[in-house]
Amino acid sequence: MIDVAVVGGGPVGLRIAGRAASKGHEVTVLEKNKVIGKPVQCAGIVSPRVISLTDTDSVISEPEKAIVHSPSGNELAIRAKNGQAVIIDRARFDRELAEKAVRAGAKVELNANVKRVEKKDNGERKICFSKEGAEKTLTPKIVIGADGPGSIVRKSEDFPSPKEVLPAVQAIVGEEEKEVHIHLGNDLAPGFFLWEVPYSTGKLVGLASNDGKTFEHLMNFLRSKGLENKIMGFLSGTIPLGVMVESVKSGLLLVGDSACQVKPMSGGGIYFGLKAADICSEVVLDALEKDDASKRRLSEYHERWWDEIGKNIRRGMRARKVFKKLSDKDIDTFIEILQKDKAKRVIEEKGDIDNPSRLVKPLLKTSPELLKLTGPLIKSLF
Repeated sequence: MIDVAVVGGGPVGLRIAGRAASKGHEVTVLEKNKVIGKPVQCAGIVSPRVISLTDTDSVISEPEKAIVHSPSGNELAIRAKNGQAVIIDRARFDRELAEKAVRAGAKVELNANVKRVEKKDNGERKICFSKEGAEKTLTPKIVIGADGPGSIVRKSEDFPSPKEVLPAVQAIVGEEEKEVHIHLGNDLAPGFFLWEVPYSTGKLVGLASNDGKTFEHLMNFLRSKGLENKIMGFLSGTIPLGVMVESVKSGLLLVGDSACQVKPMSGGGIYFGLKAADICSEVVLDALEKDDASKRRLSEYHERWWDEIGKNIRRGMRARKVFKKLSDKDIDTFIEILQKDKAKRVIEEKGDIDNPSRLVKPLLKTSPELLKLTGPLIKSLF
């Protein structure tokens, strides 16, 4: 028996593994892919908080401007006065966290494909996985499910599923990009949006949608911009959205995308996941020290991450419900209002990609007409 088994070698799982191993506990990470950080499934837009939390050297660029494109072609250009966002190389970022975890004493098993988690009669859990054609098992005191949107741990334990799982596709395009572009429109990206961001080799053009035609929408956009011949490859993934009312059982915790710790309006999960990972680490270390991995003991993790980020997720899901009902005309009008100098100034000075609801009150003071246009959306953010 080992102390902790972390299923999933992404940033969240590796963060927990490193912290637990640094205190002398025997920790094993089971990662299904052959290489940490590959395939890339993220655009890499994060707040400076992520850089502070991890002390990473993976920053590619710090865009000075983000441009939001309305369905009719209007543009809202926002200059980042306070360093609101940076772009990281996700593969390098993940590798850095893996190196830190290994240096702390964690063992990382690559190409370890977890099949299921079984609960034995004595209450212990057995993780069944395959590696290089061989069937293996691992029996930990505590299981951490950090295995993403399609979490095997979550499914094995009959936790609730995400309310929505959005497919996302990104094209690596051989064209330089220095700014962030967000494109809105129900024909372009129904239920979500399209993005263009700087990448280590050119730029990423990505899209998520809720109508099952994500790849088709992306290719239509690339053709319309004459970029189809500059495509160097594709990346794909899924975005899990929902409010997870349960994330703990005796001897087991869900963290990151497996627990839907994702911002519903942007799909970003790194900052929320890392915050939850740190809370999880503290609770797990305390449980190991007290030799008590009961649900009652581990429930502190759920309570704490909910207080920290859960309320933002719930507000985001309410806002998303309203956003999906907006017509292109509504979106155009919304952008037109935000183009006014006072509204733009508020966004540039007080914008926070990790806490977008903080903009609501100051925006309403400068642009009260927003309430008439999107009253339900505004109210959902409180």
